[in-house]
Amino acid sequence: MPELPEVETVVRGLQETVTGREITSVKVFRDTPIAPLNPKTFEKRLAGRSIQSVTRRAKYLVFQFDPGLYLLAHLRMTGKFIVSPLISKPEKHHRVWFFLDKDIVMVFDDMRCFGTLELIESLTDCNKLRLLGVEPLSSSLTVPYLKKCIAHSSSNIKNLLLNQTKIAGIGNIYASEILFDAQISPLRQGCQLKAKELRKVIDSTQKILTTAIQKNGTSISDFRRIDEQTGEFQNFLNVYGKAEQPCPRCSVPIQRIVQQQRSSFYCASCQQ
Repeated sequence: MPELPEVETVVRGLQETVTGREITSVKVFRDTPIAPLNPKTFEKRLAGRSIQSVTRRAKYLVFQFDPGLYLLAHLRMTGKFIVSPLISKPEKHHRVWFFLDKDIVMVFDDMRCFGTLELIESLTDCNKLRLLGVEPLSSSLTVPYLKKCIAHSSSNIKNLLLNQTKIAGIGNIYASEILFDAQISPLRQGCQLKAKELRKVIDSTQKILTTAIQKNGTSISDFRRIDEQTGEFQNFLNVYGKAEQPCPRCSVPIQRIVQQQRSSFYCASCQQ
């Protein structure tokens, strides 16, 4: 599933190509992404609207129209947006076409059909957004904030990083990379971490996510940019997916364990 850097990469690509453009018409090929809304209603509500902005909140893309209407998009496992010249025939996994002015079409493509496109009238009244935690690249991610999050929790630090109600946007790949960079074991209980260790987690979080965005995200399976090119950060992963390979820091073999049905990769020697 695309995480914060991948979604941010898509958002930046869309900001450059579709912001300010008018949606002249919409064609829904499969109603799964927009359910339970009727396709005709979805098409009618967006036709003639201008895209004022494209932003990100956690793993959501937020398209703002004029006035007072938003499209909240979640890519899930295989969803992606593609911007291209006009197309005469839909490809197998095209789910929605957004026809834009100047003969451009924005395609929502989703092989597994888990992605969602939801029209909302208010960001502040949207439960999905209101329940999210702080943005990890914002100034709101502080040591006091993390202390408050872990004060009465027995959860390990890896699961804290993945808890979207606490810190929004981090997924499994980056949680493993963050903890390796911070030299902290994913098995450690969050409440056991000292202030200086929490500071290292924050610094590593912002370092890893910023670098991943600069590299256009990680393409391990399905993620693609809006121009269908892959990201590059998979070439810079230190531990994720590298079980039994030597640790780049100390050469001890990387271990793979399962935490809450997710794989964690770490070095038992230099992550304490």
